[in-house]
Amino acid sequence: MKTDLERIIPFLMRFLPLFDRFFPIFLRLFPLFDRFVMFLVSYFLERTLRTWKIHGLIDNYGTRVVRTAKLHYKIDIRIVLTMEQAKNVLNDLITKVLKRLQGSS
Repeated sequence: MKTDLERIIPFLMRFLPLFDRFFPIFLRLFPLFDRFVMFLVSYFLERTLRTWKIHGLIDNYGTRVVRTAKLHYKIDIRIVLTMEQAKNVLNDLITKVLKRLQGSS
């Protein structure tokens, strides 16, 4: 059975000449899209956190993305958990760490 990467590589190799030709143009246009990064990050953060809230993994949340300089952003995420949610998160974290430690021994 082929992995996903083995299926995708021949497809990507066909587009390599196009990528090689348009890459310098993309580099010149990238600064124009820099201002949209803040909105895209906010959108995906909000979407993920809203899903977590709907599933009951968190109680509430707040996000704030600020552009500090060109290509530099400050992301502030505040998550409110109930005592039970905090116990579940810590339990999952400790379980994963213990599995890694046991696997490396």
